[in-house]
Amino acid sequence: MISVDDATEVLNRFSLDRITSVKLKDSFGRVLAEDIVSGIDVPSFDRSDMDGYAIRDRDLDGRRFKLVGEMHAGGDLEVTIGEGECSWVATGANIPDGANPIVPVENTEKIGDYVIVYEPGKESHISERGCDMKRGETVLRRGCIVNDRNIGILAALGIRDVPVYDAPTVAIIATGDELARINDVNSMTLSAIVAQSGGSPVFMGTATDEISHVKQKIKEASECDVIITSGGISSGKKDLMPIVVSELGEVLFHRVKMRPGMPMLAGVIGEKPILCMPGNVTSCLVCGHVFLPAMLRRMAHLPFVGMGDVRRARLSETVVSEYGMRRYLPVKLVDGVAYPTFKGSSLITSIGYADGIVAIGEEEVLTEGEVDVWVL
Repeated sequence: MISVDDATEVLNRFSLDRITSVKLKDSFGRVLAEDIVSGIDVPSFDRSDMDGYAIRDRDLDGRRFKLVGEMHAGGDLEVTIGEGECSWVATGANIPDGANPIVPVENTEKIGDYVIVYEPGKESHISERGCDMKRGETVLRRGCIVNDRNIGILAALGIRDVPVYDAPTVAIIATGDELARINDVNSMTLSAIVAQSGGSPVFMGTATDEISHVKQKIKEASECDVIITSGGISSGKKDLMPIVVSELGEVLFHRVKMRPGMPMLAGVIGEKPILCMPGNVTSCLVCGHVFLPAMLRRMAHLPFVGMGDVRRARLSETVVSEYGMRRYLPVKLVDGVAYPTFKGSSLITSIGYADGIVAIGEEEVLTEGEVDVWVL
């Protein structure tokens, strides 16, 4: 039997550095696998920031200028202005050669073909070519996560295919003859954790309690980067996973000092990790939350911040851990109080109604005081 911390260290050995390309619209949340270097100047021309009038003259206050043209965003018309002349320019439009500044329309008055400037202002209201991003500039670094803000940088550069680290594909197999009579819960809960952790779940179906069938399913699943099974790892006659994993590969550990989830097994088959979760639904879900996020986010090159969102709450009752075991207690949060929801490892509502988990250390007693709640 192995401790939770030692089991985590074993799983830390697995990594994935495969690079792929995704369409810009699909890149949100992915991790850049290469530096992004601008191939263009942005903006690609001197551009007006305001609706107003482009003027060459420096002495503007109270003067009258003849209107000789108009320039609109997206237009290709070129206007030349001289001394004493001006051109209308819309926001985003090109600037006539030599024009500086743009006088906002609200600071002027148009009378016939002439424009009177009443207040020139102190700003030019011009975005010069390349002032946002210059050609050859590294604008995003490898390892950066594409978010709702920097995806705009990629769009501005006209990038359509984005180089990213590939998300690990995770095969999910449910085992057990009983699944012919009851609904498969574990595959759905594990799929959700995988997706939340940056992986891509692939449901492989169920395997009966026949060694040949289990082996066949695992061989089919070996095309994925990670294999996860549920059920068949305890001590019954039909608990076949320890045998199957040892015959197809190597068992790295079997049984972890934790409740619920003690029977968990991990191994390696063809250099790919296989994690065998308990069949009891709450045990399976707890193991998933404890071990999968760190492993999968590392493989996806996503950051991992330990237990994530942790809140302080007052425990509603005294709880203890079993000797030598780390206990993971599901709790419901109500007005700053954490109420245990655990009714048994085989009952989905033990964690289905929980807002978080309280980790209780080996041989630790928690009284009705404040505790850290790992929010799910």
